[in-house]
Amino acid sequence: MTYTVIASNPKTNEIGIASTTITINFGRTFPVTRHLAPELSSKGIIVAPMATVHPQNGYRLCDLRDSGVSWDDMENQLSKHDEHWSWRQIGAVTATGETWVRTGSNAWDHASHIVAEGSIAMGNYMDGPEPVKAMANALEEARNEPMDERLLKALEAGKEAGGQGTPEIGPVPEAWAMIQTFNGKQPWPAVDVRVDFDVDPLPKLRRLVTQLKNMDKVLHTMSFDPSKTFDVYGVVFDMYNAQV
Repeated sequence: MTYTVIASNPKTNEIGIASTTITINFGRTFPVTRHLAPELSSKGIIVAPMATVHPQNGYRLCDLRDSGVSWDDMENQLSKHDEHWSWRQIGAVTATGETWVRTGSNAWDHASHIVAEGSIAMGNYMDGPEPVKAMANALEEARNEPMDERLLKALEAGKEAGGQGTPEIGPVPEAWAMIQTFNGKQPWPAVDVRVDFDVDPLPKLRRLVTQLKNMDKVLHTMSFDPSKTFDVYGVVFDMYNAQV
């Protein structure tokens, strides 16, 4: 009941993930990241465990990769520790642009994924393949845009193409959405935003990403020039007052 995009751009040192689902509080199990903060290294990776999610698969994938297990042997290693492997959908993208994804035979139909250079579009519990195709196309069309914009456009394309749902019950609304990107320019994510338990989270996600970029200067000042924190802190009150 989730559709997700993950992408990396080694030329700009960017990597990120965006996702939306009807599952409330999905952020407790998703995504799994490693080696991206406080420093973004060549070993950096984002993993999206989906469908009937077991987050241990995401952590185990990271452990296996760190121990030198090849992508060719990854599914064998993961599946032998998970008796319900056929119910899983899981994808991973690295900071250097490697991709790996599997969609289990019992993942909620329709379930599929599309891999391109340094990116994955994936989803399950959809009325056909159109949302994943639309997300993959949007990822390619926005390849030269900043990572947050590229991922947001892809999610929006997935929703426009039908999003979640089945032929039997029709469309299913989203209730949760997230985006997280890294660029190595600071010891925290470049973008890290979630919308939870909301009737229409994708428009709010885009609005928050735009607004919260105003916090960049505040975070940098607090960390690296703390005596000047309140010289820039007014933006926090401006954003708060805009909501009330």
